[in-house]
Amino acid sequence: MAGRPGVQVSILEIPSPVSIPLDTGTWFSLGLTDRGPAASPTLIQSLDQFNTVFGARQSYSILYDAVETFFREGGSRVYISRVVGPAATVGTHPLNDAGAQVSLTVNAIGPGAWSANYKVAVVSGVTGGSYQIQIMDASNNVLEQSGDLMDQGSAVAWANYSSYVRIVLGASANNPAVAAPAALTAGTDDRASVTDTQWQAALDACGSQLGPGQVSQPGRTTSSAYNQVTGHAQNNNRVALLDLPNSGTVATLQASAASVVSRFGAAFCPWVVIPGVATGTIRTVPPCAFIAGLLGRNDPGLGTNAPAAGNNGQALYCTDISQPDWSDTQRTTLNSSSCNVIRRLFGGVRNYGWRALVNATSDPSWVDFGNARLFVDLSAELDAIGENYIFLELDGQNGTTINDFHGALAGAMMDHYNSGDLFGDTPDQAFAVDTGPSVNTLQTLANNELHAIVRVKMAPFAEWVQIQIAKRQVTQAL
Repeated sequence: MAGRPGVQVSILEIPSPVSIPLDTGTWFSLGLTDRGPAASPTLIQSLDQFNTVFGARQSYSILYDAVETFFREGGSRVYISRVVGPAATVGTHPLNDAGAQVSLTVNAIGPGAWSANYKVAVVSGVTGGSYQIQIMDASNNVLEQSGDLMDQGSAVAWANYSSYVRIVLGASANNPAVAAPAALTAGTDDRASVTDTQWQAALDACGSQLGPGQVSQPGRTTSSAYNQVTGHAQNNNRVALLDLPNSGTVATLQASAASVVSRFGAAFCPWVVIPGVATGTIRTVPPCAFIAGLLGRNDPGLGTNAPAAGNNGQALYCTDISQPDWSDTQRTTLNSSSCNVIRRLFGGVRNYGWRALVNATSDPSWVDFGNARLFVDLSAELDAIGENYIFLELDGQNGTTINDFHGALAGAMMDHYNSGDLFGDTPDQAFAVDTGPSVNTLQTLANNELHAIVRVKMAPFAEWVQIQIAKRQVTQAL
């Protein structure tokens, strides 16, 4: 053992999986943008980064406003999956060698007419025989420049990190010749031809390997959109945040919520109001962005079971809601119909509902949307634990491997018990992990299988608080 101070290198018997994403505050958001990769979700961690990758705010898309709301309400991680039409194309420009043969082809990083505003040039490198590639704006301002490139493959590799282009090999085996700045052609996003098929493709691109979180198609309020998002959520260990129509009519909202049933989805109304781009103006934003921002803000401290509602649902950036206040009777009707209401309250805006899209009579165990989020969280955590035991030797029904497996699972559940996610006066009343011989039988072990059953009581939330005041005379005992 090394002395202190010093360095110690030791053997870790069971290494942890590398880079398994477990951040439940992550939002997966889809929509139309000016630029950026299509069908390739990109992790965005600031509005400035969104601008760099996907371009400025566009009048034809609500996505920019939704992403801004998410970040300003406390979110920190959003995967953007861009939606484009079936005939979308990317802008391009060939880089020829000295013999006028195509050495490299420079392609815009994604479809759209935006590419015509950017240029590519080839200049001589510092090292003999090398060259450099420059990406410029329309005014010839250099936005990106490679270092010295000695061959074609180096250019391809360099462009993999560009915010504007990708490069592929041309027919020639020679390096490109020095060339003056030339504009890429204009591509097209074909957004007028976008249908449910393209929205589904953008969803499918957000595979389960990206981890748990919330998924939305901001502003889409059709039943097909709802079913797309809730289906994706259930199949990829996520939850769905749905926008109900921007309407003040209770029956309209009820009908929309009734068009989809999902334990792993929740629907919210009305839409929220944020400050406009110009001073003194406002913008109306779908509520999924507000709720996703709340979850990104709350999850690190409150966990996944706690509702992002009430005191924990207070807006930081949203200034108003888009509809007049509903009466208490109307709110009760909406809540019973799984329409979670955002309210004006205490001089601000706060979320005031946390029900999943299930029938409270036929499926009462899953009314609490927090329980769905906790299930997603547990599923991701326990899956990561299980990966540590793949290919370990099974040394008997009471052996080290099974005992360690049991301990790791119980430890994860204990963390959730201590944080208040689970219901019970003691851990034994809140959860149970069974890896015993009735679960890991001799036959299942012989089949190269390791099994566990985790039983859990998830904590409910207070939706209705009753306080009774009993007035007593001063001469009476309390």
